Amino acid sequence: MSHYFQKKVFIVTGASSGIGRSIAVKLVQHGAHTLAMARSEDSLRELKKELGELLVSCVGDVTKPEDCRRVVAKALELRGRLDGLIHNAGISMRGLAADCSKEVYRKLMEVNFFSTVDLYHAAMDSLRSSRGHLVAVSSVMGRYSTQERSGYCASKHALQGYMDSIRLENLSQGVHTLVVSPGFVNTNIAHNALGPDGQPLGKRGAATEKGLDSLVVAEAILHAIKKRKRDFYPAGVKEKLGLFLSKWAPGLLDRLLLKVAVK
Repeated sequence: MSHYFQKKVFIVTGASSGIGRSIAVKLVQHGAHTLAMARSEDSLRELKKELGELLVSCVGDVTKPEDCRRVVAKALELRGRLDGLIHNAGISMRGLAADCSKEVYRKLMEVNFFSTVDLYHAAMDSLRSSRGHLVAVSSVMGRYSTQERSGYCASKHALQGYMDSIRLENLSQGVHTLVVSPGFVNTNIAHNALGPDGQPLGKRGAATEKGLDSLVVAEAILHAIKKRKRDFYPAGVKEKLGLFLSKWAPGLLDRLLLKVAVK
């Protein structure tokens, strides 16, 4: 697989930790010029120190359109092309819908959905020129919803719908679009999740601690990119069962979800 990514130019958002960081690591290992975008300058500095010259750190916020344009411009300035954009940055939440402020929902939509719109607008022409890859890291909760995740599920459903639409708009342009919908992965997403008041909860979830290894997931994502898949579900047995039941036995899925607390 290394041959496929050798000397290609990729942007990865949310690259300071978790799946995004692991994707950046794997891209560099496979020889890709990788622009890693995140808000944490310190984390990017450590990543650059680890990965060397193939990694370019780009401090920025995906909720700011100017930062989205800037990272694409930097790729073109440094390498003259853009072969792939992997949008991984995201945020989760916990809390009953009745208790959550509208500001929490706005924050989730800005990070998880509207940033995708801004990045697509910034990268569209370059990806069409290279017949490249547009990848959005979503969640199985973009396919079916669970309790106490209303804002997160809504934002990921919006992301899925948007990517499905622009896939059709780009079929004749040669751009490959992929939605990655992971199940539980061992990352800090639960620790950073917002509570009903909009403040980070600051505690890890039991399900994420037992989740898949992010480096294994990242390698599988690169394989899905190479194969130009349209959807990919790196998930455990329970999450994949949920995907199956959501299509074929949604009532049963509802009853099962009511019996468990998703942590």
